[in-house]
Amino acid sequence: MGAGFAIMEQSVLELGRAFSGASTNTGDGSMVYFNPGAMTQVRSKLLTTAGYLIVPSAKFNDEGSQLNPLVGGFPLRGNEGGNTANLIPIPNVYYIQPLTSKVSFGLGVNSPFGMENQYHSNWKGRYQAITSELITININPSLAVKLTEKVSLGAGLNIQYLQAKLSNAVDFGAICLQAIGLGACGSRGLLPQSADGMVALKGDSVGFGFNLGLYFEPSQTTRLGISYRSRVEHEVKGTANYAVPDQALILTRGGQFIDTHTQTRVIMPDQVMLGFSQYLGARWNLTGDALWTNWSLNRELRTDFASPQGDSIQQLNWNDTWRLALGLSYTPEVQKWTIRTGFAFDQTPVPNADFRPARIPDNDRYWLTAGFSYRVLSNLTLHGAYAHLFIPDPAINSKSATGDRLSGQYTAQVNIVGLQLDWRF
Repeated sequence: MGAGFAIMEQSVLELGRAFSGASTNTGDGSMVYFNPGAMTQVRSKLLTTAGYLIVPSAKFNDEGSQLNPLVGGFPLRGNEGGNTANLIPIPNVYYIQPLTSKVSFGLGVNSPFGMENQYHSNWKGRYQAITSELITININPSLAVKLTEKVSLGAGLNIQYLQAKLSNAVDFGAICLQAIGLGACGSRGLLPQSADGMVALKGDSVGFGFNLGLYFEPSQTTRLGISYRSRVEHEVKGTANYAVPDQALILTRGGQFIDTHTQTRVIMPDQVMLGFSQYLGARWNLTGDALWTNWSLNRELRTDFASPQGDSIQQLNWNDTWRLALGLSYTPEVQKWTIRTGFAFDQTPVPNADFRPARIPDNDRYWLTAGFSYRVLSNLTLHGAYAHLFIPDPAINSKSATGDRLSGQYTAQVNIVGLQLDWRF
């Protein structure tokens, strides 16, 4: 996927060249998402349907994880969590229809943000994360207008549904020791790592945003594009459900650690993309782009409980990021085929190991991609692509709500395959 919890997979054609031509692409329906201004280049109705299979791998290697020194500082018990990443299918669909010679309509349904992982329930970092799932579904109607023969402008509305599910263990022994003291807690069997409970958070939201795109074709061989996607703010309303061991029920008397309603503010960041496409003769095409993402909007993840329990705060301190990509396409003399390749550097928003969450153990990514297009019929084109993401081993030194520290390093990589069909009618 993309850095943070962004999903770049919105076009198999573009996946083949590492999305380096996304802002100037006129070859498939993904321009609804990447640059709606380019929709005026479509001469007939166009339907694009695509599916991707993301095959990630992420394994934690412990390097001295331990409890809060205030409750003994002993090593955290448990295993290393296994391969946390799940196999993830992602679909999207786009439709474009010219309304007049200068106005075009487009509609996209996709998932621009998301993530999913799952650890063993008894791993060392269970107090920070066990299951994590974030899903978005984005509906994006758009319009484009050709201002001149060389310049087009597009705009779209984004209606975005978000669903989140999170769970982690709760160390009621450590909580009791810090709140009451060793004598009262020890007699009840409430000692660190010996009285674990569980909390599961679930919620959803609908948010709204917009996107703009400018497409410029200064010559028959050169294309330029710039686009903007606005932030989408979500007020995620849901529930917190606790499983509390019998000996820890004393800790719920003040109204804490009970099932209750929750509210969490989550911001899907705004993005700016600009790029070029340059034909080098009749058969070669060089593409490049830069994508800026406003991840610094996410300084913390704060959950407010309707019960007397205090807010749960996950400090993120994320930074803004850049993604830079170059691609090359070649169309042989038999023009039914096009082959392409690309490379991209995708910067992580995570500032350092202290703020790398176990739910998103993200790091910089280096994309190496290859793809093809094959014209099955005069109006039917098949695209296929493969990408491998090289990820330097992310270090983690993250502190939980009870002060224990997860210390170690992940080994991670991602493989992505995609197939897409374009139908012009």
